[in-house]
Amino acid sequence: MKPVSYFFTIITCGIICFAVTSFTIKENYVISDLGHFWEAVDSLKDAQTREDSIAIIQKYYLDRMSTEGKMFISIRGYTAPELVNTIRRYPKYLKQVRLKTENISAYTAMLDSGFAKMKAAIPDYKVPRVCFAIGCFRGGGTSEGNLILMGTEIALATSDMDFSELKGNLRTALLKGINLKELVMHESVHGQQFHKKDDNLLAIAMREGCANFLSTYILNDGHLPGLDQYGLENECELWNKFKSGINSEDVSQWFYNTGTIKNKPADLGYFIGMRICEAYYNRQADKQQAIKTLLDRAKYKEVLEQSGYDGHCDNVKADK
Repeated sequence: MKPVSYFFTIITCGIICFAVTSFTIKENYVISDLGHFWEAVDSLKDAQTREDSIAIIQKYYLDRMSTEGKMFISIRGYTAPELVNTIRRYPKYLKQVRLKTENISAYTAMLDSGFAKMKAAIPDYKVPRVCFAIGCFRGGGTSEGNLILMGTEIALATSDMDFSELKGNLRTALLKGINLKELVMHESVHGQQFHKKDDNLLAIAMREGCANFLSTYILNDGHLPGLDQYGLENECELWNKFKSGINSEDVSQWFYNTGTIKNKPADLGYFIGMRICEAYYNRQADKQQAIKTLLDRAKYKEVLEQSGYDGHCDNVKADK
């Protein structure tokens, strides 16, 4: 037996060793791609070379993906070689993910309860379709219109899992676990947003902050638990830095910087955007109209102006 074949026999035995659940498309959930992924993993035991392994992932997973799953792969840019590398690096972790996907119906039932809350609170809310697939740890969730695409290897992470194979910022990001309901509801808000799509710092912060604010606020019955502690402690300083680049299209200091940011949490633009939305919402008497305005991408500057948000810098001055 060649070394590569031996290697994949070992890792696939670590990931499988129980029956494959029948994954099917049910109502608003596309879960068939999960079954295809595990079938592909099982088939790696027959691989004699790395090229065999790549061909197996291509044939049993990528070529058989649902329409929604193909969109997920395209948006993230995943390839068969990268998927083979992922399976090779994280066999113990993926075994845990597989166990969770065997009980996917429990997760979809939980999401249904979340969608019911969102629909009751947001005017004209449309319940999205959700596609669960397996990727390469480059995103837990994204949305395309009213379709939500979940990177299940991230989305189903819980704090009680073994993360020993994961390193650096990826491990740090997953150690506390992912709140799947909040993540999916966040992405569902993006499906309700409309109008202008600017790419400057304010537009992205408001788009993401709105999704964070509405999903968290609605799911927690008018409360915002778990606000970023670093953000709260440094809010005035963060706001002053943020507002100086509010029209810039360079958002690297505020978004998508998990792998690059040093000495502070990643993606603090979410926090600032959420705080602006919170301040605006609290000032409005008509809450339903406030939600409609927050969802309108063309009104971000108006929302900021009417929010009165100043990074709570007055509180900092008062403490001095």
